[in-house]
Amino acid sequence: MQKITIKELVNFRRRSDKNKKNFAYKLKHREAKEKTNVEGGGHYWITSNSCIANVYKTDNKELYDSKIDNLHSRFNNTEIKQSKSMYQQNIDILSSFKDFDFNELKPNSKLKFESVPTNSKVLTVYDFPLFVNPNLVFSYDINGKNELGALWLVPQINGFKKAELGMFCEILYRFLIKNYSDNFQISQEYCIVIDTLNAQKVTYTDLIKDNIPFLIDQTLNEIKEL
Repeated sequence: MQKITIKELVNFRRRSDKNKKNFAYKLKHREAKEKTNVEGGGHYWITSNSCIANVYKTDNKELYDSKIDNLHSRFNNTEIKQSKSMYQQNIDILSSFKDFDFNELKPNSKLKFESVPTNSKVLTVYDFPLFVNPNLVFSYDINGKNELGALWLVPQINGFKKAELGMFCEILYRFLIKNYSDNFQISQEYCIVIDTLNAQKVTYTDLIKDNIPFLIDQTLNEIKEL
């Protein structure tokens, strides 16, 4: 079975009952494609995603202006409408993030950024291969404890609802537990997903506190039954 992105699960939930059945059939029966490290649409947003991740890592907001200038140059040097639209949307995202405060989304400790092996990015849940692609996984020391968090940037035209963002965050936490819990205590507070179009964030703490529902199991069971 081809791996399933969380965006596809969101898409499934947005469909009518009739369309859900057809969509579920396609998800369950399509053949696996050649391995890729990028979730669908990833290249479209890669410029803004990589810049935001670098600002998170370095605390250097000057990176925004540098990348925006670069995108303006690329925008002016092409006549292809689709490319102009792509550059402009990445510019808009980076411009909106210039005032975004990452301080509350980082522990007050030195961060060490961990590698994410490609073969760990598919998490099997109820026999469904789900693709998990965090931008950053980081460890840090708190009172002698080795803790681990992650940041996943999830852009999409028109953005996501908070409950939909919660699906990314829920599977991200499961991914961290599966791959890193032998050596680290997984942080609920710093398991973070950000919708870059709307600059809104969700942490796993939001799910634990019942501010956002758990939807992954329910969604996969519905797909399985159709």
